[in-house]
Amino acid sequence: MTSDPLAPLDLAFWNIESADHPMHLGALGIFSAHSPTAAAHAADLLAARAAAVPGLRMRIRDTWRPLDLRHPLPHGLRDGLRRPLGLGGAAREPDPCFDPLHHVRLHAPARDFQAASGRLMQRPLERNRPPWEAHVLPGEAGDRFAVLFKFHHALADGLRALSLAAAILD
Repeated sequence: MTSDPLAPLDLAFWNIESADHPMHLGALGIFSAHSPTAAAHAADLLAARAAAVPGLRMRIRDTWRPLDLRHPLPHGLRDGLRRPLGLGGAAREPDPCFDPLHHVRLHAPARDFQAASGRLMQRPLERNRPPWEAHVLPGEAGDRFAVLFKFHHALADGLRALSLAAAILD
C-alpha cells in the first residue's frame, strides 16, 4: 500500500482532536468463555489476524504541500513570508514498524465491561502508530470476556471500522 491523502472530513477529525474531545469510535462485543484461558486465546488470535489486515497497518502522517505560486499573492503578502507557504494535510501510509502486539491488549479481569470500556475510551490513541486498539477484557467469573475495538475516525468511519473489525473476527 502507498500513501493515501486523507479526505477533508477525515483530516478535520485528525486535526480537531484534543484531550477533551477525542475523535475515536468504539465497539464492544461480549462473548461466552468456554475455558478459563478463552480471553488470552482471543487476544493472541486477534493479534495474529490483525497482522494480516493491511488496513490495520496504516498510520497517519502529517504532510506539507507547497502552494502553487504561479498565481499572484495579495499585495505585500509574499514580501513578509519567512518560509514558503504550504498547505498542511495528512495521509494514511503503511507503518514500517507495525507490531500488532502494540495494539491488542489483554487486561486484568473486569467486573463491569461497560465501565471498563468507558475508561478505555477516555484515553487518546497514540498518534505515532496506526490509530486503533483492541482491548480484551476477561470477566471476573471466567464465563465471559469482552473485546473493545477502538478506531480513530480519521482511520475509519463507522462502516470501515466495522469492516476492519470483521476482518479479524469470525
